Amino acid sequence: MADINPSADSVRAMLSEANGRIRKAMVEYFELLEKGASQLPASDQVKQFCSQVQRNVTATFDLGDRLIQAKDAQDAFKIQSEFYQDQMRALTEQARSMGESAMKAATSAFTPKS
Repeated sequence: MADINPSADSVRAMLSEANGRIRKAMVEYFELLEKGASQLPASDQVKQFCSQVQRNVTATFDLGDRLIQAKDAQDAFKIQSEFYQDQMRALTEQARSMGESAMKAATSAFTPKS
């Protein structure tokens, strides 16, 4: 019979296992996505975007792993706060990088070819 009141350790173990399975499926999904993206005309930009999305999703799974191991609510709030700060820095960098890539693509599209 299933344990009605599982211990914190068994709940953590179940969550870690589920997170691992979902993470594995995510890796497989992004591998398929990259294969499909290589056939698109703007494959470099698509690959860059996919890489950034993959980084964000991986960071979210890492957050889940860290939250599973949190000792108490204060520790969980600290972990979330650090995650949000890191994500805001990453978002700023990604926006800058995508802006540069878009400018480069626009410039090359309007440059006369000799």
